[in-house]
Amino acid sequence: MENDQSSPSPSAAASPYWQVPPTKQSEGFSPFVAFCFTINYILGTGFLTIPWAFTQGGLLLSAILLSCVGIFSDMAKNYLLESLARAEAMLDVNMHWIKKNPGQHKKPLPLLYSPSIQHDPDESRQGYINYNSMSDDTRPQSIPALLPPSIPPSTNILQQSNEKYCVKSRKFEVNVLCRVFLGKIGLNLYTLFICLYIYCTLWAYTSVFSSALARTVPAFQDEYTNYTAYAILFAAIVVPLSCLELDEQVTVQVTLTLCRFLMLATMLLTAETCAKQASSKNAKENVLLFRPEGIHKMLPIIVFAHIYHHSIPGLSHPVKDKRKLKQIFQATCFFTTIAYTAVGLVLGSAFGLEGIEQSSNLNWQNYQGGTTAYDENGLPVHGISSWWFKVISYYVVLFPAADVVSAFPLNAITLGNNLMGSFFGRRLHEFENNRIIRIQFRLLAACPPILLGLLVRELGKITDYAGTTGFIIGFSFPALLYLRSRQKADSKNFSTSTLYQSYASSKPLAVLLFSFGIIMLTYVTFFLALGG
Repeated sequence: MENDQSSPSPSAAASPYWQVPPTKQSEGFSPFVAFCFTINYILGTGFLTIPWAFTQGGLLLSAILLSCVGIFSDMAKNYLLESLARAEAMLDVNMHWIKKNPGQHKKPLPLLYSPSIQHDPDESRQGYINYNSMSDDTRPQSIPALLPPSIPPSTNILQQSNEKYCVKSRKFEVNVLCRVFLGKIGLNLYTLFICLYIYCTLWAYTSVFSSALARTVPAFQDEYTNYTAYAILFAAIVVPLSCLELDEQVTVQVTLTLCRFLMLATMLLTAETCAKQASSKNAKENVLLFRPEGIHKMLPIIVFAHIYHHSIPGLSHPVKDKRKLKQIFQATCFFTTIAYTAVGLVLGSAFGLEGIEQSSNLNWQNYQGGTTAYDENGLPVHGISSWWFKVISYYVVLFPAADVVSAFPLNAITLGNNLMGSFFGRRLHEFENNRIIRIQFRLLAACPPILLGLLVRELGKITDYAGTTGFIIGFSFPALLYLRSRQKADSKNFSTSTLYQSYASSKPLAVLLFSFGIIMLTYVTFFLALGG
């Protein structure tokens, strides 16, 4: 049994309780709805620190590296989809390996029907036997039912044998893939990194909510007291929600997507006016195109803003047409990369190195739309602020705070479920319906980040540490799962072809992506350890 500690053993590592009941055929997300869900997951608070990151690393250098990270993120997405498809094809409903003879997926199958001869509906013709219409009890064992009723008799059987693997109705979480393809050591390492990542994400959410409300709607004279009070209020809202089972409606998610688009457009269109109002002209002179000394601050943030790969199984499962998963996630990755680049360049150049807030939405706290004049001391002289400028100010500053109220419980529930699954392992099915135990793990996921948010308020530092774990979660683990699942498919006589093959489907590129994650983790951690 000691050998099981290091060698993958799906029969022991994964049991039937991992299965997810299939959804009805009539249900499922359209590509647009799936796009919106993915956008809502990625485009959280991470983009708020993109302008600050751009000023730290230089505008052009940051844009180049952001594009590279976007490509790497797309590669990692493909690797996870391919691993999911192989797991679907290679594991039965009891999570055991399906046995295949050597070359079974490659050799031609016998033809019971000629691909060029149409089916004769006259079954009374002498010598004609419709084996497909026979039950399993009456059909001769030597004659398999190669043509299900849904497949026309004129179909070439060779085409069926060469069909590429696809994600289907079962949901394999990434930790299950790690159990199956990487063994218990891989599972434990992934659990460690995913805990660090989600804890830091929830920590960032606490900072966003508390900072935004403390500056916009102060209840006390002291800013620190305001921050602490709103952090406690945030805890009072999100901790109880994290203990509940949330079922968000599609309408709500699509509406939030449109609100995010509106906020991005508002920030881009009003950035120059907002910067002039804040007297940031001198700061703009400090904006550099290349600033290599700040790369260790910039890289973790742009990585953090791209990471969603641990949620791909959950996002893929409700999609109706899973053949389009690659295109859906690819479109999302392309859109977010373009949006991040635009926000970083426009806001970074407008506010400058000294003028941009670490959480950039806070720059709109006193937005007046250019209608107010200021003296040399920064005090208003005259001017009338139109009501819609106040609306813009409150919307930009407060929307992220309202958004994280919804995002926090979703992430806390995910982390709590992962912690519970890691603690009970194969015995999870004995405890997963116990509400008291489930709430305990949700509290373990939700409370520590709020306490950390009370101690450390700067969002840039929070995303620094979250970004370092993102290198492993977003790049190294997907690449490693791709390599191991491909190796396992070969050793078990399965095809390595999937419907999600792409430009990245090669061992050298997977090794490159895996190495990139390790090298970047080491590089950034080194600078953080030096206090840089």
